[in-house]
Order: sequence, then C-alpha cells, then structure tokens
Amino acid sequence: MYIKKILKAIFYIIFSFIALVTLTSIFVPSYSFDEPEPFHGHYLHNPYENIDSTHWIQANFHAHTRQFGGLTNGRVNTNEMLDSVYTALRFDHVGISDYNKINYYDSTNSSFIPTYEHGYGMFKIHQLCIGAEKVRMIDFFAFQNLSMKQHTLNRLEKQTRLAIPAHPSFVKKGYLVEDMKYLSNYKLMEVLNGFRISTAHWDTALSNGHLVYLIGNDDSHDVTDITDVATRFTMINAPQNEAELILSALENGMAVGVDFPVIKDETLEQKIKRIDNNLPYITQVGLHNDTLSISATKPISTAKFIGQNGAMLAQTQTQTQTVYYVIQQDDNYVRAELKFQDGTTLYLNPITRHESDTIVKQRLDHINWFKTIVLWSIYCLAIIVLIRTYKTLNR
Repeated sequence: MYIKKILKAIFYIIFSFIALVTLTSIFVPSYSFDEPEPFHGHYLHNPYENIDSTHWIQANFHAHTRQFGGLTNGRVNTNEMLDSVYTALRFDHVGISDYNKINYYDSTNSSFIPTYEHGYGMFKIHQLCIGAEKVRMIDFFAFQNLSMKQHTLNRLEKQTRLAIPAHPSFVKKGYLVEDMKYLSNYKLMEVLNGFRISTAHWDTALSNGHLVYLIGNDDSHDVTDITDVATRFTMINAPQNEAELILSALENGMAVGVDFPVIKDETLEQKIKRIDNNLPYITQVGLHNDTLSISATKPISTAKFIGQNGAMLAQTQTQTQTVYYVIQQDDNYVRAELKFQDGTTLYLNPITRHESDTIVKQRLDHINWFKTIVLWSIYCLAIIVLIRTYKTLNR
C-alpha cells in the first residue's frame, strides 16, 4: 500500500510536468526554414545617414519593479524609485518592463511606451516587448526548439511593435548562437544587457542576412545597487522624446548601444558626474563612396570594425575624434565598436549591402504541415496514454 502511494505521487509529478509541457506545445506548428542569404549588392545602407547630433535621447527599456510579492525579483524597486534614479542619471526615457505585465506608470506622458518582458520558461528564453498592445501569457515551460522560438516571435509580432530576443547569451540552452541563422520576423536584438553582451548572436544574424538592429539595456532589478543602473543602455537619435519618434528611430537603426564602465563603490552623485563628464556622443556616421567615417564628441582610443562571421576587419589605436574604414567589395556588412579613454564602449548598428535602396527583409520560416500533423498526433497519443495510466492508478 505504501509503495503504491509512492508510485502514485511519482506519477502525479511526471503527469503534471508532461501535461504542462504538452498543453503549452500542442498547438505550435512545426516550421521548416529556407536557407538564409547574406547581404549582397552594390548599395550600402547607412542607418545613420540623417542623424542630428544634437538630438540624442538616453534610454533604458529593461528594468523591473517589485511584482507578484517579489517572486519576479524586482527587489525593492518601486515605480517612483526607478523613475527617480534614472532621471537623476540623465535618462530621458525610463522604461519599465515587468514580467508578463504592462506597467502603466506615467502613461499620460507623451514618451510612454507600454513594455513588458515575456517569458517564464526555465531556460530564460525571453522577449522584451516594446510598444505592446497586450500581454501574451502563453510560453513554454521547459525545452524550446527552433519552431517554438520562431512561433513565439511570430505571435508576439502581432501584438507588439517590437518583439526583441532578450539577453540571448544569458543561458547556454536559451537562444543558441546557431538559432540566429534561421530566426526571422523580428527587428531588434538586445545585444547589450546588464548581465551579458551577445555580439556572437548578433553577428550570426547579420552574417546570414537578417537586418537586425541593436538595443542596450541595464535589465535592472535593484536600483539601490549603483552597478545595476546606467551600465548598458541606448542612445536614440530622435528629434523629440515622444513614443512614435523613439520607436521609429529604433526600427530604423538610428541608435547606439552604450557599455558604460562599472565602478562598484561609487555613489549615485559620483556616477552622475561621470556621465556628465565622460559620456561620448556620435556626431556623424558618413559614407563617401566606399569610405566609412565615424566621429564622436570625445577622442576615440580604439576603433574596431567587424564584419561577416564576426571577423575583425580592422582595429585602430588612435586618439582622434574621427575614425575611418574603407569598405571592401567582399564586406557583406560592417559594424563598429568604439572604445574611449574612460572605458566607455559605443556599439554602432551595421552598414549593410543591398541590391537597391528598397530594402526587403528576408523571412525564412514557413509551416510544414506534414510534420505538424505528425507532431500533433504524437501529442494526442501521449495525452491518451497519460489519461489511461491515471485511471488505472486510481482504481
């Protein structure tokens, strides 16, 4: 009798886990993916062509407040605390991205953009949803294959302006680097995150012809910790701090990712002073024939130019405010990382090759109905077996 109770308990645990996985997965179609095509053509697209160097907006979209009794690790953060600290640190746009919930704090402000972080699976395969119309509550608790990841992006893209793979390199079994070869139907990637920098994921996407621009965020969970705020964020080139202008600028690549150096024991006032004194701005990104020039408000210590497959195309040690790179015929794309004397690094969006100035983003996924029907049949069979086993144990 005692053994039977143990077996029942074990079965219920297994049953619950399988039921949870099955119920969240059963309606996901199986996708097939076309082979990607790298950037090519004679036209070089420069997302910074029309920037105004006097209109940079300092922004962070990824920060959490205390929700669900602290279960989601917002620590002591309140809306007011978060807003106060970021405003003091010279941020123009302060986004709150609570887990699976839109926070409407300061929603009457013209710069307010409804945002949340989607996902609750064990492998941290999350998406930052900026400009969300509503919250999608469905996610996959356990393992996610490529079809599941693509399906989530497809569904989120219908409900939000920007569905962004968040902190892709945070967990090894989350977003895989090789996933980015095939995933499409998203516009931005959170390349810079307070916990990780995901340039390998970004370069894989770019190398396979996906025109994906960057965003950088603190992913702050505790604004009382000075190392948790104003460490990685985004500078957006927009004429005004208004929602539509911000979203449009992000979509069109008119933004720069900032990796601002961390000093563990400094005060808030000291960090404010460092930002005021040290934070550099891009003043121009120009193309003259095949020569790329980038200028900043402060001398650039090191300039890295990175291209296909993440290869280092050139690295320059300098103390000038303008750096150059001659784009080669076989450069599918070129992106720059600029490091400054204080340790700040600016990550720029790529210059990409296309056939013309009419840019069409590739879409690789399509539903494989044969595989989908087979998969759904297996799920149904698993459910039948579980139900029969359950009935047998309860006789």
